Amino acid sequence: MKEDVKTTSAPWKQIADMWNTYFTPPSRVSQDEAGKYKEWLKEIGREEMKALVLGVTPEIREALAGLGYKTTCIDINKEMILAMDSILKVKDPKEVVINEDWLKNSLEDNTFDVVIGDCVLSNVKWEERDKLLLEVKRVLKLNGIFITRFFSVPREKSFKTINELLEHFSKKEPNYRSALELVFELQIFCYNSEDHKGTFSEPKKVLERLRVGNRFNFKSEGLNKILDMVWNFWCEKYLNKIYYYPYRDEEEKRLEKFFEILKTYEAKDHDYSKITPMYFLKKTE
Repeated sequence: MKEDVKTTSAPWKQIADMWNTYFTPPSRVSQDEAGKYKEWLKEIGREEMKALVLGVTPEIREALAGLGYKTTCIDINKEMILAMDSILKVKDPKEVVINEDWLKNSLEDNTFDVVIGDCVLSNVKWEERDKLLLEVKRVLKLNGIFITRFFSVPREKSFKTINELLEHFSKKEPNYRSALELVFELQIFCYNSEDHKGTFSEPKKVLERLRVGNRFNFKSEGLNKILDMVWNFWCEKYLNKIYYYPYRDEEEKRLEKFFEILKTYEAKDHDYSKITPMYFLKKTE
């Protein structure tokens, strides 16, 4: 009997639970960003236009639902597809999901009017970023639109020392959002522009030096709680995950090799919008 992945595989359910619990803006699309995706898609949308979603981001698929697009999603991870399907609040019954690689796939040339991908470039190795952008350009029709958001790091780091960083977070409410923000700041703090990597292993090394025995013991109990969340989830579940971050101007120059930048947007509902900007791009010849 053929295995039914949806009923026999537990990991996709765990991914869905983690996504809803631990992933908050800026890692996940904020309400303002979701609104901007929908606004831009509505602005260019006409009946029967074809849209390709890189990944299976729920907020983008929900923005597309009801706008008249013929939507295709592509993602290499079957369990992620199942997890994000379970999170969707609104789903287009005609949406097609393809389980293939963004960099090597069966999509035909000049097929889509718009391609959308939220923070997809950070998931691609540094030396393969041009290849992904060439794939986007390949599948877009003439004058097609690419809409994306990307992670970058500031030219000047937010905190010069780990003590400054910890002092800042000792004043924050301990919750999953502040924990994710601390992870992001630790990645920036440990960032090396030579390899462009945003890892969880380097932040863990920093945190290991702050632990007394097997716990954090700062005066601020709120800070201890935030550090515990970072340690127990991000430094355990995602220890081997590597992202690739550019400087913002560096990424813009790369985008301009393949597209014309028509619009940019920085969300108003979180503090990291300057380094997680949104771009509305047109395919160039």
